[in-house]
Amino acid sequence: MCKKETYLQLIILLTCFSISLNAKIMLGILSSIEDNSAMTLLDNNIPIRCEPHGIKTLEWMIRDAATPAECQKSIEVFYYAHPHERLYAQEHLHIYQRYHYEKNDKGCILYANGPESYSEMLLKEGLATVDEQYDDREWNAKLKRALLRGQKKEESIHDTDILEKCIEKKR
Repeated sequence: MCKKETYLQLIILLTCFSISLNAKIMLGILSSIEDNSAMTLLDNNIPIRCEPHGIKTLEWMIRDAATPAECQKSIEVFYYAHPHERLYAQEHLHIYQRYHYEKNDKGCILYANGPESYSEMLLKEGLATVDEQYDDREWNAKLKRALLRGQKKEESIHDTDILEKCIEKKR
């Protein structure tokens, strides 16, 4: 091997290491799950609150609704008819398991199913809707595809009056 080839391999190796050091995706241990919309990760023993990115979950809708009582009543009726949906996070995420996550200025992206984010999982299950104020070109297409799958699914919030009671009246 000549000297030039050795230098070229060294430069390629250093470039790969520098790219991996600048990556935004981190690894954290899931320490607690509050509900489907909030969980806590530990990264180097530092607690990090993580909420789904770019979507409106049912719990978020209750907090932000124009009439929270009506919204909560609709959501409770939905959860009563579909009790497993209330425990979606507990059934699909596991405490003390490591998950990749990405923290940015817009929130936290938890990669719960390989390259699929937890936000996409909730949308596909029909347990959330896309936040209209969210504007991220990279994620909008992924979120819209997942939303379309969720709208086609039977027994989702799209088959109920939750969206009109929790989101539409706010406008």
